[in-house]
Amino acid sequence: GCMMNGKLYPLGRIERTEGCHKCFCSKRSMDCCSLYSTPVIYDKENCKVIFNRKSCDYDVVLKDDPSKMCPFIQARV
Repeated sequence: GCMMNGKLYPLGRIERTEGCHKCFCSKRSMDCCSLYSTPVIYDKENCKVIFNRKSCDYDVVLKDDPSKMCPFIQARV
């Protein structure tokens, strides 16, 4: 298996790690990519970005009312 952040993962494809990554574990290495996209264009004055661990993605919400989403454009990292 492969170790990542103190957790042992099995050989093969890993759909989602605790750190929100998709990985492939082989006997030689562990290759991963993130499952989330980073918001790049949004109203920075009225909105804020928070990471949602449940969905493994960022939410862009109003600073004054975090229950309301803000429109945004995201980029894959």
